[in-house]
Amino acid sequence: MQTFNSATNWFLAHCANYRKLSPHTLKAYRHDLAHFYAFASATCTKMPIESVDRALVRRWLGDMRDVKPRTVRRRLATLKSMFASLERHGNITDNNLAGLRCETKVGRSLPRTVARATIRLLLRAARGQSIKKQEATHRCIRDTALIELLFTTGMRVSEVVATDIIQIDAERLTISVRGKGNREREIPIVCEAFHEALTRHLATRRSEGAKDEDPLFVNQCGKRMSDQSVRSILRRYTKDAGVRHITPHMLRHTVATLLLEEGVDLRHIQRLLGHSSITTTTIYVQVSERSQRQVLARRHPRNKMNV
Repeated sequence: MQTFNSATNWFLAHCANYRKLSPHTLKAYRHDLAHFYAFASATCTKMPIESVDRALVRRWLGDMRDVKPRTVRRRLATLKSMFASLERHGNITDNNLAGLRCETKVGRSLPRTVARATIRLLLRAARGQSIKKQEATHRCIRDTALIELLFTTGMRVSEVVATDIIQIDAERLTISVRGKGNREREIPIVCEAFHEALTRHLATRRSEGAKDEDPLFVNQCGKRMSDQSVRSILRRYTKDAGVRHITPHMLRHTVATLLLEEGVDLRHIQRLLGHSSITTTTIYVQVSERSQRQVLARRHPRNKMNV
């Protein structure tokens, strides 16, 4: 008899070894499945996988009254994905959750962006630190390159910390990125300020004895930088710049929105961000339209005519 726990272990191993999903995604899957198990196993710890039916799942969904709609839908999607994989690979004969839909509605929230003036203050704060004390030079060079990369490329923080030196092609001026779903893309290095900061950082890493297969960004212990370390660095420089809270994902949203406002084709932005579908990228059209409305309302000549 296959239990829910054994099925979960198989599914997570399958996602890691064959689907090559990121550690971040695996962690989210594990958390979602553990949440269902905690609810469903209250009366049976060794829960058979066959005991999971639509009625049980609907009770689980109904129990999440105080949970955000997006989280509810994601948890159900994880559970359904596991059952679909189990059926596809012959681990179960019937998929009780096939076709089950979640009635919880999710409103589409617009991405949070940062004003151009705020971005300038952030970049100046990072670059200003690199000309201070000599003993802090290497760290500041790293931080400047990191912040320039986050904004210029729009890379996800998980992609940034996973990047190795070998993924930087200095001759072709490209960065090879492995994104969500193990999809690969190349990001061109087209901004002189970013190129200069990245070149200085690479020279520093080489002077420290780093090899091609080593991480592009490391912490003070010489280990690969974590997501939290990146966020901590960004918090420090936003505080130095005297600006509001900024996250790496806000920088990603901002560069996409600003590129669209500059007339860049949506498909170029899709490739830059690594979206599998252009439908995901169209969210920035709504942001751009909102910005257009604000600019027109503020500067339209008719609003300045007292007639």
